[in-house]
Amino acid sequence: MTGEIEAAGGLATAGAVAGVIEGREPGPPGEGACSNCDAQLTGPYCAQCGQHAYPRRKLIHVVGELLHGLFYLETKTWRTLPMVLFRPGTLTRNYVYGKRARYLSPLTTFLLAIFLMFFAFSTIEAPTNIRDSEVTASAEDLVDARRELTQAQEELERARANPDPDEPAGLEVSLAENAVRLAQAEVNREEQQLARAQRRAQEEAARRQAENANGPSVTVETTETPATTSPATDQPATSEQPPAAAEAPADTQATPPVSDEPEVETWQDAMRDAAKSEDFTVSSVTPELNERIRRKFENPDLALYQVQDAASRFSFLLAPMSLPFIMLLFLWKRGLTMYDHMAYALYALAFAALLFSAVVLIGKIPFISWSAGWLLAALPIHMWFHLKGAYALGWWSATWRTFFMLNFALVVASFFLALVIILGLAG
Repeated sequence: MTGEIEAAGGLATAGAVAGVIEGREPGPPGEGACSNCDAQLTGPYCAQCGQHAYPRRKLIHVVGELLHGLFYLETKTWRTLPMVLFRPGTLTRNYVYGKRARYLSPLTTFLLAIFLMFFAFSTIEAPTNIRDSEVTASAEDLVDARRELTQAQEELERARANPDPDEPAGLEVSLAENAVRLAQAEVNREEQQLARAQRRAQEEAARRQAENANGPSVTVETTETPATTSPATDQPATSEQPPAAAEAPADTQATPPVSDEPEVETWQDAMRDAAKSEDFTVSSVTPELNERIRRKFENPDLALYQVQDAASRFSFLLAPMSLPFIMLLFLWKRGLTMYDHMAYALYALAFAALLFSAVVLIGKIPFISWSAGWLLAALPIHMWFHLKGAYALGWWSATWRTFFMLNFALVVASFFLALVIILGLAG
């Protein structure tokens, strides 16, 4: 941020110096030919193309044009965005029926909102899975997992011995084998968690026992075995050694101290473990695709970047994917064209992108983060008013169409998510 401020300050300084060096320019002429379209000038602006009568060439005007384009309240952006948020039906209807000079086009509005949404999503920190043995590990969970594995193995044996004649050949056995693999993976996970829980419990008990015997400043190390052998004396070393025994020479192989911090596994580690698993299968039909996705999982950060890149590059597909569903809701309503539905879809998607951006950004504010999720309730309300105003519907027509539109939106979002994941990981 400091670099941008310094660059802006340098640009402003350069503009001021250039203005002193170049001197004052003559005022804009009100007659002659336009430099852009050669039309006859009758004032400070061209009546044909709208360009200023005299093209300014001072460096300071670069900064002025930038600030004017971003913050001038009479630009189309600042007239369009409030309409998208609070009067979407009026905006869509005005634009469809010819009042277009005052507003951004639906596609431009959509692209601007998508840019803001991906900027907001870029501020989200990657989730971290805390492997704390005190949370979920228990012997009961391991017993349940082993019971499910036994049932899955029995089902597999039954499917192999007596396959269902009404099912396609091999389908029942394949499903049973998948169930056995999933159950075995769950058993392995529960065994690892239970082992970590028992190890940490032993370490905590030994640490507390040592503190009670020798004072809180003594750190005693234990392992899963009850005793270890010291390489210097070949004598068993136990947790009841005096404090002086902890001060071993530098050349001895001392066990590193056990940290009280919980073991941490990031989502990158989980993806790498999944890629190394022998049961990693995305598509059994195309082994090449399966291997390509496996290689992407070995570099999780690159995989995430490619999925995000695919989502940003193909976000424009949301509108044409939504178009058939919108046309279905107005199939018997006359006087509507595909252009009308496309304008509605783009403005509706722009509002959804702005809403998700607000949810993400408000969720980062400590005192009001609890209210971020409640903003999602604005989506069906906004959709109802948008449909009612854009298509001049009654309250009942807008209500049942809103219900179906929400379900169609979930279908489109699911297809789009699957598409960008496939394109990102397999592309």
